Amino acid sequence: MLIQLVSSALAWACHTSLIFFVLPVSFLLVWRLWRFTVRPWLRPHEPKEIPYWIPCHTVDFLRSSDKLIEYGLKYTGNNHEVFGVQTVDRKLYIVTDPQDVSAVFRDTASLGFDGYLNELLISFGFTKEAIKKIWHKPSDDDEKMISETINPERMNFIHLAEDIFKRQLLSGEKMDRIRDDIMSTLHQSIQWRQLDYCTRHSNGNGKQISLYSLCRFTMVEAATRSLFGSHLHNLDPDIVENMLSFGDHAWQVIFRLPAFLNLDVTAPRKKLMDALRVFVQLPESERSEQAWAIKNVLDASDSFDIDFESRASVLLLMYWAANANEHNIAFWVIAHILYDENLLELVKRETEGAWPNGSLDINYLSNNCPHLEAAFNEALRCYGGAVISRKVLRKTIIGNKELQPGHAIIIPSRQLHMNESAWGYDAREFDHTRFLKNRSLDRHPAFRPFGGGVTYCPGRVLAKQQVYGMVAILFRRFDMKLAMRGNGVKPQLPRLDDTTPRLGIADPAKGMDVFVDMWEK
Repeated sequence: MLIQLVSSALAWACHTSLIFFVLPVSFLLVWRLWRFTVRPWLRPHEPKEIPYWIPCHTVDFLRSSDKLIEYGLKYTGNNHEVFGVQTVDRKLYIVTDPQDVSAVFRDTASLGFDGYLNELLISFGFTKEAIKKIWHKPSDDDEKMISETINPERMNFIHLAEDIFKRQLLSGEKMDRIRDDIMSTLHQSIQWRQLDYCTRHSNGNGKQISLYSLCRFTMVEAATRSLFGSHLHNLDPDIVENMLSFGDHAWQVIFRLPAFLNLDVTAPRKKLMDALRVFVQLPESERSEQAWAIKNVLDASDSFDIDFESRASVLLLMYWAANANEHNIAFWVIAHILYDENLLELVKRETEGAWPNGSLDINYLSNNCPHLEAAFNEALRCYGGAVISRKVLRKTIIGNKELQPGHAIIIPSRQLHMNESAWGYDAREFDHTRFLKNRSLDRHPAFRPFGGGVTYCPGRVLAKQQVYGMVAILFRRFDMKLAMRGNGVKPQLPRLDDTTPRLGIADPAKGMDVFVDMWEK
């Protein structure tokens, strides 16, 4: 009797376990069939959604957004129609067709950017009280906020800060001043006796240097001094190294990963914020070397009564934005020049013409170096990884697909730049001559290295001049050639890093670099 009871109990347990297994699996299969097969057939006007088993694609997107988007393109037949990727809290509409991208930039009524800007400010440390204040639209009663010298257009703080930053970076006297400060620092930094930080070894009269280390330090040093003069260096002698470390891991801030994960970004962020907290509280007389934009953003912060923590946070955001891309694009441009001996000779000849009477003429450099410009544009195309975002504010149509409010549009510049219908069968190959053969390519709708619409990068001219200036100074002062391997074989060109979310120009893959043999002229 006991044996029969035990047998019956085991049989029932097995039957029950089977039910508990079969029911969820059956439900999952039915749900997946409905969600990714039946529903798209019934609603062809909606973007197809990339299938998943484990709920949403958040982890896949963080791990490698490129691979996920490439999979989405293949899933939709590589026809570059708009498709959807589900994350934890929203759906992302992925837009990769050049004409659809242009439509996104034109539609400022249905698509907005302010929502993302708000999230970015929170990520960088704005307090809740400050978030309320920065979106306040000044009225006649807000006399302090509508000063004729600070805010004659009566903008809210965040749009005022954007306007200040744009006025600093758009061509004119204000940009010329910050550019001159950058060039002055480049001249001081790129000197034979100051390259120990990037030198692997010396050999007689020559050195072998790490190109990546050279570009990283030189570019961030120049940007730091152009924005803050010597003030941040006085507060933190390691300010450049801390910004470099912060920039390497800034994606952890952007995606708001929780602090308990012991993030790599935590330590450099704290050091930068410590220095900036002191800086924003200095009397103006002790900030005399600051850039016009820094002074005016702090004046506006005072007018809107923004707390010091949030003032430091907005400066950190500006400081990071100024350093997010230049060192990487300089690295890729110089690397490709060194890997191509013919291009190297052409660029050296072009840039030599920018030194009348021994002084660098940046305007000549910017307008009379077609091979350097072609290499610069092709590097932007091949290594640009910026993601352009918009929030869907109301129902709208993009590329014959109906987009719903509350979700987001993502324009991945890499997939746009690798579009074979726009760039040809060799779209994934670096070929600077494509920009020489067709001089209008830099205006092609499939070429968006600086974004577009309301988020068109105001610093694009300055970034170009900064990179060109570094190239011209290096080739003026040094003889440089690619360091070969021990057997005289040319080393492999570094791959781009696809292991972390990309926020701009891609880094080289971890552990990869370009080593350069150089001699002082």
